[in-house]
This record gives sequence, structure tokens and C-alpha cells, in this order.
Amino acid sequence: MARFSAISPQSQCWLFHIALALNVAGMMLTDMWFPMVVGTVVTTYLSVDAWVRLRYVLPLKKELRQVQHELENLRQQQHNQ
Repeated sequence: MARFSAISPQSQCWLFHIALALNVAGMMLTDMWFPMVVGTVVTTYLSVDAWVRLRYVLPLKKELRQVQHELENLRQQQHNQ
């Protein structure tokens, strides 16, 4: 998560998907196949990674924080009784 902390995860997702679209368009329009294929593979990985973090990891971390907070509250209530 600390890799790209300058922009939001949603902006990262948009950025990587646009880069992927540009790489695919460049692959169709130019004769530079090898660099474009490498760029497409890299941006595909980044796009999928950003999408998974946005869709699954961040909500899971938020839910985990809530559960830990509730557990801490329950422990305090048990300790006070």
C-alpha cells in the first residue's frame, strides 16, 4: 500500500487502466511490438493489482479495523465488570 501513496487508490486504478489502453493502442498502431508487449504486461499487472486493492483489500482492512475496535470495546467492558 505504501508504494503509491501520493495518489488515491481509485486514481491509481484509473491511471493504470488508461496506461493499459494506451499500450494496447500503441501496440496496434506501431511496429514496436516487443517494448509495447512488455509495457502491456506491466500495466496489466498494475491494473489488476490496483483493482484488487480497491475492490477487496481496502474494504477488508476497513472491516478488520472495525472488528478490532469492537473487540477492544468488549474487552474493556468485560474488564470493567
